Amino acid sequence: MNVKKYEIIISILTILTVLATAVGVSVAYFTSSMTGTPADINTTTANIGGAVFDGGNDFTTASEIEPGWEESKTFTITVPPSDFEQTVYVKMTYTNGMPDLTCTVQAIANGAKGNIPLNSSSTETTVTLVEKTFAPSTESQSLTYDFTMALPETGVNQNASQGKIFNGTLFAELGSKDLYYNAANPNGTTEKPTGN
Repeated sequence: MNVKKYEIIISILTILTVLATAVGVSVAYFTSSMTGTPADINTTTANIGGAVFDGGNDFTTASEIEPGWEESKTFTITVPPSDFEQTVYVKMTYTNGMPDLTCTVQAIANGAKGNIPLNSSSTETTVTLVEKTFAPSTESQSLTYDFTMALPETGVNQNASQGKIFNGTLFAELGSKDLYYNAANPNGTTEKPTGN
């Protein structure tokens, strides 16, 4: 009988040892720890920028014009802070039936194109009035331009401009629409990064 008791005790101890080992291994798996010194990780995204275009007031004397008419207005480009160069284009889409109509944009030193030749074929045309590249800056940058339309007195018959209409829309575009900026291309590239 002592032998049976002994075998039962050995069997129970064996089962408890197996259970204790299994629990110990399981607990050890879930209670692993890491050592080392904590460190901060700071990341900052770049300021890519943008553009704000203010087309200014409408012309007030631009109906029923006659040779000798001229009117000017101003428009403004403002770019917010940016870590990169920003090129802004001010354009005008128009239709024009007056062959003698002229258009001028100043200041040339700030990217204005000066005298703008106008198409008088009555087909919709788009011209660039300003092409200005702004340097990287931590502050907003703003420029104002003078825009003048005129029907000058030429001293010769100008009947071809009678009863004709000019319709135009000023707008701005910010550089290329498909530029990508990264550390390897701080001024932008048209080649899309692959992520490798």
